[in-house]
Amino acid sequence: MKVKVFSIGLEADVLEADQNVLNEFLATVTFKKSSTQYVEAENYWSLIVHYEENETSQPARLERKSFEDLSVKDQQVYVYLKQWRTEKAEKLQQKNYMICHNSELIDLAMYKPSNLDELQQIKGFGPQKADKFGDDILAILNAV
Repeated sequence: MKVKVFSIGLEADVLEADQNVLNEFLATVTFKKSSTQYVEAENYWSLIVHYEENETSQPARLERKSFEDLSVKDQQVYVYLKQWRTEKAEKLQQKNYMICHNSELIDLAMYKPSNLDELQQIKGFGPQKADKFGDDILAILNAV
């Protein structure tokens, strides 16, 4: 169990801000208990919060599929994505696999993420890759 100390000033100009800091903190942890003491000379409450940190879990990655798992329409989306990848690789003077692996294109065609958060659930797409290529990929997926 951990503890954190807060001061909650009672003057109108600081009360709301101090309460917001406390509320934001409490929203991120599991509250266990608290102790308070009023400090009369300085007109504030001293608050000790006993808490446990919440476990942060990564969103589950989507299951990898193969080309044979794609419907005819999804296979066409795969072809569009493969064409985009080839053009992007030429423009950036890189190998195709440096942009996206075939397996990633298959996953994109099957799962069709609609935003950057969903895109990052595709294996191989972390924040950097999603930021770099996400807008292009989402535009293709939204166009088909």
